[in-house]
Amino acid sequence: MMMSAIKPNLSAIPETMLWTLHNRAYEALRDDGILDDPKCLEIYKSIDYNYDRSFGKADGSHGVRSWLFDNKIREYLAVYPDGVIVNLGEGLETQRFRIATEKVLWLSIDLAEAIAIRERFIHPDMRNIYTSALAP
Repeated sequence: MMMSAIKPNLSAIPETMLWTLHNRAYEALRDDGILDDPKCLEIYKSIDYNYDRSFGKADGSHGVRSWLFDNKIREYLAVYPDGVIVNLGEGLETQRFRIATEKVLWLSIDLAEAIAIRERFIHPDMRNIYTSALAP
């Protein structure tokens, strides 16, 4: 489902979630990329933002980092299939879509501005809970 393009209107720390999205999308778009992440690409294409101007040419660094974390989480969930994953400063990370499981509780703790953008693309529910690190 393609969303209408949004202007994120972020600055400072919350804006860095667009940098990690930019680099993950780059890796997901590569034919030989290690990250298969359609949700990341959906979000990336739905945001009206000049990524290159703000962050420069994309690289695969955050895609590789996400892939490494995915592998560690899968190892953890193999032992604790109904575990809890706590993401601090998750931004627009789409890990829960790459690691499909119905038993895990995902907690996302982030700044209010970041959560407001995240909720436009990834809706919280009983297994995916968002909370702000700082009150507005």
